Amino acid sequence: MSKRNERAKAHSAQMSKQNTVTVAKSFREHPIAKKMGDFFIDVAKLVIGGVILAGLMKQDIDYAFLALCALGAVSAFVGLSLYLIKLSNR
Repeated sequence: MSKRNERAKAHSAQMSKQNTVTVAKSFREHPIAKKMGDFFIDVAKLVIGGVILAGLMKQDIDYAFLALCALGAVSAFVGLSLYLIKLSNR
């Protein structure tokens, strides 16, 4: 039984690797990757606009924490969008 289990695990790992490669290739060839990249750039712009508006309002907000969170969010969205755009151009 152990040889059978080992063969089943090996086959499962091989099939999972093939499926991952197939999904990556099909996603790369699909034009949605570029559109998603553009969408995340727009989301990053909206975050920047939200930070500017929050800075203009006279409320009790820790602006350093707000700027730090916004910088992290913008960096993540821009990085993800550039990765998707680069992936779609391959």
